Amino acid sequence: MKEDISAANFIALSEINDSNVYDVQCPKGHESHVVLQQQKFELLFDVGACALLDGYYREAVTSFTSSLERFYEFFIRAALVQNEVATADIETIWSHLGKQSERQLGAYIAVFTRECGTTPTLLSRKNVEFRNDVIHRGRIPSRSEAVVYGEAVLSAVRPALSVAKERLPKGVEQLVAQHLIVARKSVKSTSSVATSCMPTILSLSRGEATVADESLEAALTSLYMWNWRLLVPGI
Repeated sequence: MKEDISAANFIALSEINDSNVYDVQCPKGHESHVVLQQQKFELLFDVGACALLDGYYREAVTSFTSSLERFYEFFIRAALVQNEVATADIETIWSHLGKQSERQLGAYIAVFTRECGTTPTLLSRKNVEFRNDVIHRGRIPSRSEAVVYGEAVLSAVRPALSVAKERLPKGVEQLVAQHLIVARKSVKSTSSVATSCMPTILSLSRGEATVADESLEAALTSLYMWNWRLLVPGI
């Protein structure tokens, strides 16, 4: 007889991973899997926020930077899908961009301008120099410097994220759907697979104005952000 655990109520802890698939085992030993809906840029920004909370300010800057670059990719892909470019052609295009951040930035500026008739908000030269000092020259930033940089990334991404949701709805929807399909297909077991959506500081799924305008400092002290640190007894 198969036991019904649909009403089971428990908390499962897991470390964030790159696959977006999380293995869950209930107290009775039943195994299942959870696919997280969030895109890479959403998760990476929260990883940076967690690094800030934990005192790793250099790691916060690198995660914020990665979040920004992955948002560029998301926007470009969403625009191409919106304009009905074939998937194979999109992958060919990205093969020429994927390993060179400057090419990605140039493509993002061109695509955004084409879609909106105006250029996107970008990091200031000062913030770009700061980022390069941290990532390429080993600079160890202070907390305040990391927060200011994180705020600059928020200011660059949030307006463009709103544009993506408003002007590229089909592209956004299809990218999210494709993300979930790929993650689900990666699960090899016959255990049940569920989909989960969590609140993040940069969010495709949340539309509240108060959240969209929230500062990084406010987000760090609110319940809007999850902390994925594995809880170890005695620490």
